[in-house]
Amino acid sequence: MTTTTQKLLTKYQDIYKKATEHNLTNELCQGTLSDRTLYAYLAQDVQFFETGLKLICKITSMAPETDSLITLAKKIGFFANDENTYFRDCLELLAPSLSTEDREKFDNKLIPGVDSYVQYLEELTNDDFTYAELITYLWAAEQIYLQWAHESPRKSSLHWKYQTWIDLHDGEHFITWVDFLAKEVNNLTVEEVEGVFAKVTAHEFEFFDKCYSA
Repeated sequence: MTTTTQKLLTKYQDIYKKATEHNLTNELCQGTLSDRTLYAYLAQDVQFFETGLKLICKITSMAPETDSLITLAKKIGFFANDENTYFRDCLELLAPSLSTEDREKFDNKLIPGVDSYVQYLEELTNDDFTYAELITYLWAAEQIYLQWAHESPRKSSLHWKYQTWIDLHDGEHFITWVDFLAKEVNNLTVEEVEGVFAKVTAHEFEFFDKCYSA
C-alpha cells in the first residue's frame, strides 16, 4: 500500500527535486559555496530558527501519544544546543570575510522570500492549525534537509563550516528523526495534510533560492 508520504513526494516531485537539488546545497556539499552566500543563508536561517523553535514547542504540546511527546521534546533540546551552537560559531568564523554592508543586509532582518516563509511559520504557530498539519510541516522540512544532506554528491575532507551542517542533517540520528515524523504523517490522509506539504516544499525552495541570489 502506498503511504501518505510516498503519495505526497510523488505528486510534488518537481518542486521537491528543485528544493533538494539546489545549487546552494550542491555547492555546500562540494565545499565550493562562497563564504558570502553561506553567511547569508545561515544569518537568515538563524532568524528563521527562533520562530521554528517556537513552532516545534507548540507541536510537542499537541502530541496525541506519550511516545510522540517524548520524541519531540528530546528534539527541542537538540535544536537548542547542537544547531544553535553551529550557527554562532560559523557566523563568527565567516563575518570577517564580509563587508559591513553585507552583514547589515543579512543580520537581524529577513530578505524577500525568506520573510514569507517566516510569516507562514508564525501563522502555524499562532493560528488554529491541527497536529496533523503541523507535524506535516515538520516532516516536509526535515525530509528535504535529509534528502540533500544524504544524497548530494559530497567531497571528502570538507571544512567544518560545511561538514558540520551536513552532519546535523544526516546520519543515523537524523534518519531516525525523519522516520518518526514520516510515521506520524502516514497515520493521516493526503487530504488532511496536502496543503501544508505543498506550501512548505515551495517555501523551502524559495529560501535556498533567495539566499543563493542575495
